[in-house]
Amino acid sequence: MSLISLNDNLNCSLTTPRVEEVFKEMSRAGFVLAGVVLFLATVTFFIYVDEVLFLRKIMQLPSNRKTRYYFLLGLYPVFSWTSVLGLFVPRASILAQLVAICYLAICVYQFFELIIDYFGGKRKLFDTIGDQGIPIKSVPVGCFLFCFADTAKLTRKNFLRMKKLVLQMALLHPLLMFIAAVLSANGSYKPGKVTLDSAYLYISSLAGISTALAVWGLVMLYRIAKEPLANYHITAKFFSTQVVLILSNVQGMIFILLAGNNVIKCVAPLVTETRGIGKRMRGNDSCLNVAPPIAWSDFCNFYVVRLRCA
Repeated sequence: MSLISLNDNLNCSLTTPRVEEVFKEMSRAGFVLAGVVLFLATVTFFIYVDEVLFLRKIMQLPSNRKTRYYFLLGLYPVFSWTSVLGLFVPRASILAQLVAICYLAICVYQFFELIIDYFGGKRKLFDTIGDQGIPIKSVPVGCFLFCFADTAKLTRKNFLRMKKLVLQMALLHPLLMFIAAVLSANGSYKPGKVTLDSAYLYISSLAGISTALAVWGLVMLYRIAKEPLANYHITAKFFSTQVVLILSNVQGMIFILLAGNNVIKCVAPLVTETRGIGKRMRGNDSCLNVAPPIAWSDFCNFYVVRLRCA
């Protein structure tokens, strides 16, 4: 039984289009939009190159911290270009999504390690904030823990639990996306097909739970570290990372719901019935995934790198 009503009368092709089919059916306005998308994605890449070159000039910056900056700053061009790939090569959209989600999971863990690095290691972290309590009732999971205390003592065991919450996303998300890619090759995974016998429903649910747990662990560490690390502008860096998490998860679900209620029409050739609701709007989704990183790349260029990056 379908959990989202589909309009079976939509004018969709029966197979996922190839690259040449996409460009053959593309209108003049479509070519203009494609050019804009490519331009914006190129801008994110050159902003990233500028940031890397700037970091390489700072000799006193520890190499491990530079590496984490490289990962975090690369989040925006990676999402831009994987979205472009999914837009122009619809049959590679699952692969593009696999790369983007895996990279995002790694970046979330790198941000956790960056906070520890700012303190100078775990030992100095405990020396600095060891007397503070862990705010357990933090979003998004802690809001539902009604039977637990508001805070817990920051012990090495509890700190390890927070770290595991973040680490599981870096391990589980790539595995889930790999399974999705295998099932997609077999025709068993159809993004947007939300039915009780659909692999998409269960993989998406597990990915959502994993993301929520990782964000919970990250938020708890951020809340106890933001005041001691105020000079590192950690709030701006945390916010820039969360924006990508929101765009990559909430945006796709909104499009699925809109397409499921026929608000977004199914228009050939970029969107097909066989690829489900999520792929019906893949062209629109990819365009919107490219534009926001421009502003956020510039934002991170200032806060993550050039403003007290050492």
